[in-house]
Amino acid sequence: MASIVKSSEDASDKISQRLVNLIKNSNNILAIYCGTTYGLVQHIMSILKISKPELALMAIDGDYTYNVVLPYIAETIDLALIYSDAMHERTLLRLLHSVLINNIRTVFIVPSIVYEKYRVQWGREFENIDIIEIDNSIYRLTLLLTALRIGIHIGNSIARINRMKSEIEVSSIVEDIINRYRDTIKLLKLCRNIIVSKTMLPLGEYLEEYNYNVYMISTSFKTLLNKAISLSDNFMLIYSSVEDHIINELIMEALRMGFKREQFIDMRINTDPFTAPIYGILVSMVAMLKN
Repeated sequence: MASIVKSSEDASDKISQRLVNLIKNSNNILAIYCGTTYGLVQHIMSILKISKPELALMAIDGDYTYNVVLPYIAETIDLALIYSDAMHERTLLRLLHSVLINNIRTVFIVPSIVYEKYRVQWGREFENIDIIEIDNSIYRLTLLLTALRIGIHIGNSIARINRMKSEIEVSSIVEDIINRYRDTIKLLKLCRNIIVSKTMLPLGEYLEEYNYNVYMISTSFKTLLNKAISLSDNFMLIYSSVEDHIINELIMEALRMGFKREQFIDMRINTDPFTAPIYGILVSMVAMLKN
């Protein structure tokens, strides 16, 4: 497991070096998410805004933007970053066509399985377009680490960003994480109903790939619980410690509906909200490897 995480660290270091200057020289950045990658886009957009507050940032869905929005805002965009899961390659190809026509400086960051499937298209030399491929097994972890590294490079004078410098080398603490979350890892194998907080959405998207039933906390807790589970189901709550108050509200609502507290399994990550999904994915990767 440590070697897998080290591969992710190395990849994130190389990718961040490719992106930092592009971002530093940009004023208007468009992040496009394809499939279940909104959480990854939300993560980097939040870090970029804190690292470089003057940036104008927009995030938008790939299937919506390629012909509805891009042709009309192309001249205002300095840089487009495009993320995708492994299932939405056709959306990526439509976007490739659109950014070529509209001459938008673009970086596609795609899972290796998509790159291999469409190597002819992606393997060409494109002016103004970079293609970065990441191994499927470490795609999400790598992009979370990449976002942190970019933030540290760009916003090293920002106290909150600076505090995270010690948390980007995670391969050395994999065994500690496994020991600390040993019980959670066992429970994650058994519990297929997952409710994630907003900071942990990248982890929820990761678990969806392994056919977990994943629901995001919303303001309508009652609707969420009615939709997600029956009174006999157990489920895991995955959240960062800054969201304790939201989780407490959810639990109180569930108890009023007839659920028991023991039906809620907690995965509470007590770190900065920007590093919490990294630790969450590490725990989940261990659970998936041992399934």
